[in-house]
Amino acid sequence: MTIAPRNAFVAAIVAWPLASTAADYARHAELKQQVSDLSSEYADARSVMIGTSHEGREIPALVLARAGAVDPARRPALLLVANIDGDHVVGSAVALEVAQTLLAHAQEGNEAAVDLLTNQTVYVVPRVNPDAAERFFAGVRDDRRRNARADDADRDGQLDEDPANDLNGDGLITMMRVYDPEKATHRADPDEPRLDAKPDRDKGERAEFYLVREGVDDDGDGKINEDELGGVDLNRNFMHGFKEHADGTGRYPLSEPESHALLTFVLEHQNIAAVVVYGRHDNLITIPDGKGRDPAGAPKNIEEEDVGLYKQIGERFKELTDTGSTPKQAADGAFFAWAYAQFGVPAFSTPLYARPEPQKDDAEEADDEDGGAAGDEGEEADAEGGGTPSGIGDIAQETIDALRAAAEGRGFEVTDEMLAQVTPDQIEQFAKQMGVEVMRAKEDDAGNGGSGGKKKGGDSPDAKWLVYSDGLAEPGFVAWQPFDHPELGRVEIGGWKPYFKSTPPFEAVAELAEKQLAFLLDLADRMPSVSLTTPEVTRLAPGLYEVKAALVNDGYLPTGTAMAVRNRRARPHVVRLELPRERFVTGQRVQRVWSVPGSGGRVAMRWIVEADDDADVAITVYSEKYGRFEVPVSMTDTNGGGS
Repeated sequence: MTIAPRNAFVAAIVAWPLASTAADYARHAELKQQVSDLSSEYADARSVMIGTSHEGREIPALVLARAGAVDPARRPALLLVANIDGDHVVGSAVALEVAQTLLAHAQEGNEAAVDLLTNQTVYVVPRVNPDAAERFFAGVRDDRRRNARADDADRDGQLDEDPANDLNGDGLITMMRVYDPEKATHRADPDEPRLDAKPDRDKGERAEFYLVREGVDDDGDGKINEDELGGVDLNRNFMHGFKEHADGTGRYPLSEPESHALLTFVLEHQNIAAVVVYGRHDNLITIPDGKGRDPAGAPKNIEEEDVGLYKQIGERFKELTDTGSTPKQAADGAFFAWAYAQFGVPAFSTPLYARPEPQKDDAEEADDEDGGAAGDEGEEADAEGGGTPSGIGDIAQETIDALRAAAEGRGFEVTDEMLAQVTPDQIEQFAKQMGVEVMRAKEDDAGNGGSGGKKKGGDSPDAKWLVYSDGLAEPGFVAWQPFDHPELGRVEIGGWKPYFKSTPPFEAVAELAEKQLAFLLDLADRMPSVSLTTPEVTRLAPGLYEVKAALVNDGYLPTGTAMAVRNRRARPHVVRLELPRERFVTGQRVQRVWSVPGSGGRVAMRWIVEADDDADVAITVYSEKYGRFEVPVSMTDTNGGGS
């Protein structure tokens, strides 16, 4: 197969040298200046600071809205968030490009852009994790998505004293294959020796080496890289699905200044009606299902009644952006998961960038038509796992957490020291005994780890990445080279270059932003549009009237997701017939409507009240997210009622 550029985006990725990416993306000081410049250049933009990072860097945001009859703070709003994952600098670049292009289109009179900024508000937080993003520009490149909080991972009283090291001096932190038969967990994939595979012992296959990040034993405790640069994964530090005591999740939800600042901003802006996140997670290409609940009864993904909505939005996203599938990532503690489950709004996440697909030959196209294609990468990822790396081979942290809980439930204490000594094979045996399903970690922060999955050679996602990499002017894979390690002896150093799989060349940002803006405008056009039907008044007797009206939603999205209705988190529409309480015979004076279905959905209301003939009253409708309006009602029969 050969790589064929399908458009300017793919052409830029294929042709542009990978090494140039760091020079083109914005360091944090430059990003702050870009935010400030936008607010100075465009009247429809205003910059604010929502907090500071662990190392004291300010976290900027943009408020995009055109002055109008309704205060921007009282209009329904879209929230666009990027770079929560510190290694996802492409997200911050695309977010700012989306903001700039939207403002420019509105200034030029583009109808869709003007309509969005006049009737809604857009909040943009382009870089939530500035400390980790700065590491993207370091002299030695090392994938790090966590923030800068130091940690004593090995509990020896020292912080981050045994990080990875650039042993071969190539300016990259990659992986080491350590040839130790006692600890070996992997072998070279027979179909593609550059990749790693788990041996099938039933077939007589032997493990040859184990994998560890490039480095030495800096602190002399006999372990390699066991106390690397610490940090908290901010996209595992929010409340929904938070994993206590798991590596990288933080001491408690919102323990970090960055995650706390973002959540505080959201809670202070209750008009936010939908959220879009640019980060490592995807729920637009691979739609989450409505199956499974945690012990507290919360859905593990989304409510079953919301699946159809997500499918429809996902289909539209595919049409507008042509984004490929990416490996599934656990969403425990993720911001977008919290926004959906606990803030009660539709929340979508996209990595923006996926491996460009190679051109298929005629035979492969025929296979596709006959249902024999290689399959979707997202489906492969589901089969392989896609869990959070635990540091124990390719065992996912979710499996470690489940085993710890199962063991402690039977009265056995499992300490971190015990886990530091076990091998992946021992974990698998223990899991079998405890009845715990083993989940695999697709990759670690650096895109390493995992065995390449059940599929091998050309069928695996990593093999497809290699095909793509081999067609680049500067490949993204470092060939394995022997190295005489001072403590481990014979090793090989190589593997994926840091940021290769997550970060396209900067030249691709403009087209990515163009497609994402198209989706954002489409989503804004699908927001709820609620009105009240003309009230029907029937005179039942002198001074006694029946009043009927209905809330109607002509937008696509419901005013409340099924999850919002269930947890009562997103506030309802409040409908009030403005008469004294004692004048009501039937019907509640104040009615709360938790959700009005989209596409013409209606919620009917009826009152019987005492009122003077021809009296003028009003029905007021208020929503925290969708504003307030009032409809006058004259107590004059409109239906030929009694005299």
